[in-house]
Amino acid sequence: MSLDTFGDALATHQFDSFRIGAILKGNGSASETSIQRALTAQRFSKARIGDILSAHGLVERTDIAEAVARQHGLPFVDLSIEPADPTLIETADIAIYLDSKIMPWRKTGQGTVYLCSDPDKAATAMAQLRRKDRSRILALTEARSLRSALVTATAGPLAKRAGMRRPKPFSLRRGVVTWQKTVIVMALITFFAGLVLSPASSIVALIYIAASIIGLNGLLLLSSRLYGRFDNHGLARTCDAPLISDHRPPPSISILIALYREAEVAPLLNEALRALDYPPELLDVKLILETDDDETGPAILAQDPPPFVEILITPDGGPRTKPRALNFAMEFAKGDIIGVYDAEDRPAPNQIRQITAQFAASPPEVACIQARLGFYNALENFITRCFEIKYAAWFDVILPGLRQMNLPTPLGGTSFFIRRRALAAAGGWDSYNVTEDADLGVMLSRMGLITALSRSITAEEASSKPSAWIKQRSRWLKGYLATWITHMAHPAELWRNLGPSSFIGLNVILLSAVWDISPYRLCG
Repeated sequence: MSLDTFGDALATHQFDSFRIGAILKGNGSASETSIQRALTAQRFSKARIGDILSAHGLVERTDIAEAVARQHGLPFVDLSIEPADPTLIETADIAIYLDSKIMPWRKTGQGTVYLCSDPDKAATAMAQLRRKDRSRILALTEARSLRSALVTATAGPLAKRAGMRRPKPFSLRRGVVTWQKTVIVMALITFFAGLVLSPASSIVALIYIAASIIGLNGLLLLSSRLYGRFDNHGLARTCDAPLISDHRPPPSISILIALYREAEVAPLLNEALRALDYPPELLDVKLILETDDDETGPAILAQDPPPFVEILITPDGGPRTKPRALNFAMEFAKGDIIGVYDAEDRPAPNQIRQITAQFAASPPEVACIQARLGFYNALENFITRCFEIKYAAWFDVILPGLRQMNLPTPLGGTSFFIRRRALAAAGGWDSYNVTEDADLGVMLSRMGLITALSRSITAEEASSKPSAWIKQRSRWLKGYLATWITHMAHPAELWRNLGPSSFIGLNVILLSAVWDISPYRLCG
């Protein structure tokens, strides 16, 4: 729509207000069969007809957006033909743009035109936007086009928001605090001085320290084993739990998957996403790529992914980490619950049904649910068998025990689902921590929230080569130490947040990971 046509439309109010199904049938975009199919699905999912038609691939998204514009009496703008003027973007208003899915488009004789993808959300945003030019006009465009234009126009600020989302007092970017530096320096001076003055005694003392921490870890594992054996409270039942009852609509789910140069997994990923047994109109899958990855995106598109899958490109910025990519995608996630998968994951098809049913049956303080992880290549060689043993012990025994003892629960890097409000309250992910999953689990515990467990399993690929195992293990150990540095910056505050038993348990969990060289750890 040109600016001249736009002005004529505003002047004459030549827009209709019908039901969207009637509009789509009237212009030939949807058949009667498609509309009836969408209405049938709506009885269960309670989603909007346009979202259902789009998610099932029955009508093009642009056609639906045009119909919504007509339904609300708004002009429609096709950004692929008439791009937005980036000079109108106000950095101070980026939060409003993101929350309300709105952005300035062009200036006309009548005022500044703002584009939106959801007129209901945009109404509040328009009232918040304050300009010298008080004439503000609302138009509608397709949601993905709006997101793409918004990312392009605000790439720098978005990259900064993603990197700095976690407040500095709870982020590794704060660095090592003074008392930690003092302890580290004094420990090193004492150790090296001891090596010079009494080498044998120093080595024996170091062995005793390591043995003490390993012993505490063994006691913790034994306690977990006993609790996990006698009380499995917090685990989802193995039966296929139904979705939420008719009087309570099922929640929408956003799945975030960060990829980097993983074109080879595109067929497997597409197969896994298509196998998910959940209403497509309630699924919102974001595949998050980096700007210098020219291979993965085309490989995914070549597989013809489901309509509920969207590719996002993370703006350049630092640090270049998975948690920063997740923070960026979180800005555009639509779901009430946000889940994280890895590219090679094969979740059980009914996993999301079980997770949503468990959330529905849980009290509000249950903010996160961790699914069980296993491997589809467990029998490949000795290393993959060790991984399978480690994960079986961790997810079947240790985590249930930690949960029962009300100790902080380190999350796995994949197949966990968290309430959107809880994730936002936690400050998202710490972009500077390479084990962002463990860190997030600690943050939830500090907030008094609970991580429950599910028996639903996700199969992934175990590292089968020694070099890959060493890199993965090194990252985990470094990340656990980083998490300890972050949360132990102010021990008194952490003690108040967690309580005595959880405070001690967290220190044992994190520090024993650095010292523990037992066969159990070597197998995973």
